[in-house]
Amino acid sequence: MKKQFAKKLALKAAATLALLGSITLCSCVLRTEEKGEAQRSISVTGTGSVRVKSDAATINVAVATYNRSVIEAARLNAEAVTKVRVALIDAGFPADSITTSDYRIWQDISNRNGVQYRGDYRVTNSIHIVTPDTSKAGNAIDVAVKNGANEFSSIQFTATNTADAMREARTLAIKNAAEAANLMAKTAGADLGRVIKIEEQGQPYFARAEGAKLMAAANDFATPINAGEQEVTVHVYCQYELK
Repeated sequence: MKKQFAKKLALKAAATLALLGSITLCSCVLRTEEKGEAQRSISVTGTGSVRVKSDAATINVAVATYNRSVIEAARLNAEAVTKVRVALIDAGFPADSITTSDYRIWQDISNRNGVQYRGDYRVTNSIHIVTPDTSKAGNAIDVAVKNGANEFSSIQFTATNTADAMREARTLAIKNAAEAANLMAKTAGADLGRVIKIEEQGQPYFARAEGAKLMAAANDFATPINAGEQEVTVHVYCQYELK
């Protein structure tokens, strides 16, 4: 009996020691995890913008013709558009830079005293002109208008050589983020540590920094154009360690 009792006491003691060991081990793990979560950091965004000169232009004009006969309206329009196209090519604009962007036919309809009246058919052919030389944009408009284009819808300027501008904008954005993070860290009584994370937010975007100017001609019917500049903007998200 005494031997069995002693054996039971030994088993209980071993179980108690194992339980205490398990509690101690869990406590160590918890303290380690808490220490890992105590890392301090700061997150900021930075912006960098660089201006680049516009070096390409896209002009959109149209030829509109009217006639009681839809066939005649279409024929007159085809003749006028051909004349505009030939004149632009003769002026030095490549044939593949002159394209049709839209073509429409419809009939004007009006209502008077509840009665519907059908008017002339209208045919509109929209011409898309692209030139890599912005100084020729005014000439493209003048040639088109003088030879039959009777509607002007838009002109857009773009910058094609933007690789260097984007690199510079990214550099400025990261510097801007670092300056902001350093200022906030110092103000809070901390020191800025290593970079933990850098992300570019969205795609770099281009905005017209200086509006293009389109003015009517005075005497010689030459349309002066100021292409202006494009602004390349980059946004970055940066996370830094705090010491």
